[in-house]
Amino acid sequence: MRLKTNSLITALVCFLVITSSGYTGAKEPNPSPKAIFEHTTFKFSPVIAGTEVTHLFRLTNKGTAPLNIPGVYVK
Repeated sequence: MRLKTNSLITALVCFLVITSSGYTGAKEPNPSPKAIFEHTTFKFSPVIAGTEVTHLFRLTNKGTAPLNIPGVYVK
């Protein structure tokens, strides 16, 4: 019975220390972008040399910060 009481008191003290210190659990990660692509590959058929070939790779930013990609533009 004494062991059970000591464990309960220890648990209560730990609870009070944690709640009074402002501990809120795991630290929030720093905001960062996260690029999610709809498709990551595309197979181009054979083309005649000199022909302009294009394909649209759609992506979404599922992160918590702006996604900046230097040198990429949208038509």
